[in-house]
Amino acid sequence: LYFTAPADSLPLLKGLNFDERDAFVVEQTTGRNDTIHYWIKDSLLYKRDTLRAEITYLETDSLGKLVPRTDTLRLQSKLTYEKQVKQKKEQDEKTLEALRKEAKKKKKRDADGNVIDPPEPVLPTEFLPMEVYAPSSMDVYDYITLTFQEPLARIDTAAFHMQQKVDTLWQDIPFDFQRDSLDLKVYNVFADFELGESYQFAVDSAAIQGLYGLTTDKVKQEFKVKALEEYGTILFDIVGADSASFVELLDAQDKVIRTVSVVDGKADFYYLTPGKYGARLIADRNRNGKWDTGNFEEHIQPEMVYYYFQLLELKANFELQQTWNLSDRPLDQQKPMDLKKQKPEESKKKKGNTSTNR
Repeated sequence: LYFTAPADSLPLLKGLNFDERDAFVVEQTTGRNDTIHYWIKDSLLYKRDTLRAEITYLETDSLGKLVPRTDTLRLQSKLTYEKQVKQKKEQDEKTLEALRKEAKKKKKRDADGNVIDPPEPVLPTEFLPMEVYAPSSMDVYDYITLTFQEPLARIDTAAFHMQQKVDTLWQDIPFDFQRDSLDLKVYNVFADFELGESYQFAVDSAAIQGLYGLTTDKVKQEFKVKALEEYGTILFDIVGADSASFVELLDAQDKVIRTVSVVDGKADFYYLTPGKYGARLIADRNRNGKWDTGNFEEHIQPEMVYYYFQLLELKANFELQQTWNLSDRPLDQQKPMDLKKQKPEESKKKKGNTSTNR
């Protein structure tokens, strides 16, 4: 379900031809209750051709007030369950036929030279798809991510193994396994990685079962954590910031890379990959860890934002120490030109192209 605006609570869904209680795994993909996925858990339900339900949610009336509204939904499967079964059977037969043809190409003969009929092929096992993020060169602060296409029904973490290579032997190390706070189909594996060390992450077969019955195949991935010499450091000495402030480190596209609190006038960023970085400081007066827009009706101004006046180019194994005076230049002249979405020269070019190429 998709709504055009966020809401404080989930809509109320009532089944008309089924019992909605414990019928779904509810997934909120945005955290704002405006995009909601309902995963049907009961096979007796998802085998039906049509489900009918009532949904009650809040909408804005002509006076601008939120009022409840109830709509009736008729949810119809694109393919009936019978057609899905038929298609699966046809696809399996095509796969078996291809395997038979492949086996005939590899004919074997007995001691007398007679052709041996190949055994009847078996369909390959269908596993639950699992995408593993564990790059061969891992950042020391990074973590492993497992992404699935559906919610999970069972997880056996005893079948998970995180190991560090010590000399020539693999030794088990502790790790934490957590579901992602934003996406219920994503799980993260955290461990205290050491600089320059080698690791392997393994999951035994059938350790994870999806909502619709499939289990995962076995997985093993090796990776090495980057060495200290591959990183750089940026240290800011900030003049004019109070203890409620925090600094966001930005990449060259104005995207937040990391956030640290200002402590004793300092904001330090360690283990940075080489590249160009910007920085902005938020005067977080209500100490909620984010920038607030203020409140017009209550005459509350937006929280102040300060930019470091230039991009910093960081090289591997380098440490940059910068003094940052928040008031050394006007606010409208602080943001580096390279961080601005559209430079003045580019703006003029775009206007010229628009006017001459109609």
